[in-house]
Amino acid sequence: MKRTIGLTGNSGAGKSTVAEYLKELGAEVIDADQISREICDPGQAGYLAVRKAFGPEFFREDGALDRHKLGAHVFADHAELMRLNGILHPLVLEEVRRRRRESEKDTVVIDCALLVDAGLSRDADEIWLVRAGDAQKLERIRSRDGIDETHAGNRLKSQSREEELLAHADVVLVNDGTLEQLRKQVEEYFYGKNGL
Repeated sequence: MKRTIGLTGNSGAGKSTVAEYLKELGAEVIDADQISREICDPGQAGYLAVRKAFGPEFFREDGALDRHKLGAHVFADHAELMRLNGILHPLVLEEVRRRRRESEKDTVVIDCALLVDAGLSRDADEIWLVRAGDAQKLERIRSRDGIDETHAGNRLKSQSREEELLAHADVVLVNDGTLEQLRKQVEEYFYGKNGL
């Protein structure tokens, strides 16, 4: 029987690093953020819907979606973020579920920061939450995305509070130490505590 892990955590917590470790352990990782980017490529359903809803000012001269400009806009205005999510979430959910069904791996990981908000938590057998301190998350977001502290802070504020995510979590990985410590936690839960 296929095991499905729902992997979540706020931006900058280290979720992508955990996903990489799980991939190394043989799991198939379905990255909801990557799918969201793919469906917003020119000509795709998300691209067309976002252009219709938000207008051409969020698109570059070459026609591509200006993700930084749209991100700055929606993360500063909760209503606009909800509007964007209402457009993209159903498309992302459909593709995540298709890939999960078609996977030939024993373990599938749904990597999604908005796992609970988007309704994908219902597709998981167990939910893994990656946590880190706010200062660490802010610094990781800033260095990863090349954005200022205000934009990074808005991104964090727009996501579910960790206390809310904790209520759904079966496994909590604390990423405030070394990468080796994080890897050890991943292996322990992958093989041990929730045993395969």
